[in-house]
Amino acid sequence: MSETPRTIPDQAARNRALSPETSFLVQAPAGSGKTELLTQRVLKLLAKVQAPEEVIAITFTRKAAREMRNRILDALAAATGPEPEAPHRRQTWQLAGAVMAQDQELGWGLLQSPDRLKIQTIDSLCSSLSAQMPVLTRFGANVSICEEPAELYRAAALDLVLEIRAREATPELALLLAHLDNQVPLCVDLIANMLAKRDQWLRLIGSGESGLNRRALERSLRDLVESRLQSAADALNRAEREGLMGLVHFAGAHLTPDSELAALRELTDFPEADADWLPAWQALANFCLTKSKTTLRKSANANLGFPAQGAAQGADQKALFKERKAAFSELMADLGERSEVAGCLEDVRKLPVAVYGDEQWQLIEALLNLLPQAAARLMLQFREAGQVDFVEMALAANRALGEPGEPTDLALKLDYRISHLLVDEFQDTSWSQFHLLEKLTAGWQPGDGRTLFLVGDPMQSIYRFREANVGLFLKAKNEGIGDIQPEFLA
Repeated sequence: MSETPRTIPDQAARNRALSPETSFLVQAPAGSGKTELLTQRVLKLLAKVQAPEEVIAITFTRKAAREMRNRILDALAAATGPEPEAPHRRQTWQLAGAVMAQDQELGWGLLQSPDRLKIQTIDSLCSSLSAQMPVLTRFGANVSICEEPAELYRAAALDLVLEIRAREATPELALLLAHLDNQVPLCVDLIANMLAKRDQWLRLIGSGESGLNRRALERSLRDLVESRLQSAADALNRAEREGLMGLVHFAGAHLTPDSELAALRELTDFPEADADWLPAWQALANFCLTKSKTTLRKSANANLGFPAQGAAQGADQKALFKERKAAFSELMADLGERSEVAGCLEDVRKLPVAVYGDEQWQLIEALLNLLPQAAARLMLQFREAGQVDFVEMALAANRALGEPGEPTDLALKLDYRISHLLVDEFQDTSWSQFHLLEKLTAGWQPGDGRTLFLVGDPMQSIYRFREANVGLFLKAKNEGIGDIQPEFLA
């Protein structure tokens, strides 16, 4: 008796993701078969284009690029063989067969010339773009990537601090050093850390835009706080929120006004993801988390607003105290089965107030004056070392493509050649890489036959050392990229 094939719960979404006329943002966790989905998508698109170079797939590691290339070539080689029995393998076989038919008709010779498959790392793409426009990118084609540039950052920061101190400390440096108790190494480390993130601020500071005023930065800070609060809210389902509020109402009635959790006394409903509600959110996080570790509590005590049973008067009240404590332990155990819950609550606990104090703003202004000077010294370090970091390579690629409304000849050529762009591990995209995608797809319109396909999982950003910004995944989901609003699939 043959086994009945099991239905894959998300098969409809997988089938939808192969639509060659639509742009998609796909949330796919590890182990969900996203590499096979990407392979099938590439095959589907190759069967529709006139040249394989029109389809570009971008990954973040050479290993991932090699794996995807091998999968596609293996599928093409197997296309002339017998039809597989497994449904998902049969689908890949059929898609590969259509590509080989296109290959034969147009004379591509993919199996003989696999380099025509444009599957490359984001760094390889940036390097190739910058090499084609060396004048605009500010360094020659022979520059190499420094994968551990921390020493270059530190050398640039140290040069800046020592040079200014040798002349006569400027008010900006004096203010920064005073804030750091005149600890020069700490000041150098602070500036070096900011150099690693310069793609996030250099385009604003360096361009002389007026956007970096106090009100604008406070608005950005507020947006950041509220996005973290929303993540925490989304980590709990409706029943868990209601259960937590029931426990909060019980605890609030037994908390004194001077308790660190006193803000819970004011909560009548689950708090909104609003920066004005931050004190209540932080009290809620402290209510759920242990003090010393990022772990959920296992039990409740009088400090949390759960009196000991001995303090109760009457059997009913004792039973209530016991039942509420048991409910707290049960809810925390349930939430503890999902690691992201404790992580989101710990993020809430660390959030700052979304307003800068006067002293804080003076420090920010000092940094805004010092950072461009540090960035200039970093370019000198790059030239002396003959190396650049990933950020600079992405910034150079952006310069090679020009500005919005003023594309370079290279950008116009790529606009003519690229029909479909696919990005794996999209949650690991940095700001400069995000802007690169905006420029590569500038002018694309819905229905013009060109598509963007982004795959990733915002819960597993692995390239923090490369200044990946998982918030860009959510930005693409909510606002799109340039003029493209991809359809979201999970």
